[in-house]
Amino acid sequence: MAFEGQALSLATVLAAGSMLATAEVQGQQRGSVDPPAATIVEELTVNVVNIDVHVTDRGGRPISDLSIDDFEVFEEGEPVEITNFLSASARDDRTWTEGDALRGLEVPDMPLMVALYIDRYRTSQGNLLRIEDDLGAFLGRRGARDGAGVRFMLATGDPELNVRVPFTVDAAELTEALNELRSEPRALAHDDEILRGQILREMRLTYEVCAQPPSSPNNPGCEPCVDQWPSLLGSANQYAAAMQSRSGPSLSALGELVTALGGLPGPKALIYVSDGLPQRPGADFYHYLSEICPDRQSETDALERAWDDTTLFNQFSAFSNANRVTIYPVDAAGIRPPSSVDTSLAGGLGDLAGEGTGAYNLSTVLVPSRRNDRVRVDNLQATLSLLADETGGRAVFNQARPAEALEEIAADFGSYYSLGYSAPPGGRHRIRQIDVRLANSRKGWQVRYRRSYILKSQEQRLADRLFAALKLDEQDNPLDVDVTFGEVTPASESPAVTLPVEVHVPASAVTLLPGPSGPTGALRIFLVAESENGERTSMRQKTLTLGQTQLPPPEESAVVVVNVDLPPGRFDVAVGVRDEASGRGSYLVRDIALP
Repeated sequence: MAFEGQALSLATVLAAGSMLATAEVQGQQRGSVDPPAATIVEELTVNVVNIDVHVTDRGGRPISDLSIDDFEVFEEGEPVEITNFLSASARDDRTWTEGDALRGLEVPDMPLMVALYIDRYRTSQGNLLRIEDDLGAFLGRRGARDGAGVRFMLATGDPELNVRVPFTVDAAELTEALNELRSEPRALAHDDEILRGQILREMRLTYEVCAQPPSSPNNPGCEPCVDQWPSLLGSANQYAAAMQSRSGPSLSALGELVTALGGLPGPKALIYVSDGLPQRPGADFYHYLSEICPDRQSETDALERAWDDTTLFNQFSAFSNANRVTIYPVDAAGIRPPSSVDTSLAGGLGDLAGEGTGAYNLSTVLVPSRRNDRVRVDNLQATLSLLADETGGRAVFNQARPAEALEEIAADFGSYYSLGYSAPPGGRHRIRQIDVRLANSRKGWQVRYRRSYILKSQEQRLADRLFAALKLDEQDNPLDVDVTFGEVTPASESPAVTLPVEVHVPASAVTLLPGPSGPTGALRIFLVAESENGERTSMRQKTLTLGQTQLPPPEESAVVVVNVDLPPGRFDVAVGVRDEASGRGSYLVRDIALP
């Protein structure tokens, strides 16, 4: 991308000759990049950390009458002073912002943003249909009760992130989109239960080869857990690999949503609906092998530990905390029936069950036990518990109809406290641990909050905010910026074309502050383009230092032209403009089809 000087009517062109490297869709850099312009304002950085805290009594009811004196906050074990306090139920008029800010900058407190995310890649169609009415009623009641105090969005994982309804207070729009999911087909190839039953049946057939009674003429004279062990273990390994690979796209799409939510100011809640994510892929199959082949338990235990993905989910919870996203997982499977009710798994095979002395009763040996069923369920729910516990949310498990549990989640939306404090300078740890305590806690009270945070750089926050505009359609334009496109020309490397992106900034939007050489201001402009298949350019930015003599008359606009080399196709172009002195920013998205 390049900033170019170019005469346009009613505009003063800025930064003539200042260059940025052209970015391709693949994110590769070409050419050289100018060093950033000197910052004209000495920013007094105040890194404010906000912790959203929920306090409930022994019955799970929110406690909403606490004050700043009732809380104590510790970072890495050391006490910190709470400088900002907000009760969502009382709506204290003290407000603050998270991250770098000019001292004294007033930023209004933002409403809670709630994302309902249905992971259709990890949720069977039957389970989705079973709880759809509860989800729709939940959204309907929230829209009628909360009004503009809470904004909702609806997204699905298919497995890629698919935003169905951007943030809105229109409950009817949300429920209509939710109802449309009922008619959308879902590939059975993604159904975990089908895969599990298929591999279990294969393992039973493998076991049966050696399970003939000793008196049978078909007895091959082999032992199932010796001669057939490589085949049995191979089936378990196949299942573990499949479960791990299926979790990958779900976590990727979920991470994309959390990143976009992190670009928005204020607290965010994410209701994550799925059939669960395995903490230890294949754990129930290794446990199953240890039950039918007890002498092999040490080997299966070692394999179960080797497939442990707990660290991955700990990292994801820290990532969610960095974006101030509280996760509320809902296990869509509800109450899972035991394996013994599956007629394809229960009962004897052929005529073997109960035949003669010493015959194998395969319906007893090979049907997964209730303990194994518990291992399977715990494995899928452990990750959901982890994400809820670490981010300050709550999980919904084993509910045939989760309506009541969803109402308990909704109680969090209007009864949380936000505690703000200045982050200690430096810090040895990139991920900083937080501990919140009550000064006068009572028996049975529970305190939930995010357990860690990562202090983002200003560049990270700008990139996340631009990503939120791009993925969630969260556009904002307090600077009255306009974005247009110029005439495309062939790029130096065919078949790409060069797209001029014209950023119009009203002169009145630039805040000027006194300086040694007169009043000066600064604009930071950043841009990213995304293709239809989700490929994005790397974000480019430039800080432009402006003197009073460089600005056009107040009624006119300054124009910066950003040249971007892109291949043919349709693109969304997201542009951000930040006035460095005031901290105000505009974030816009424009689409274009390139020949």
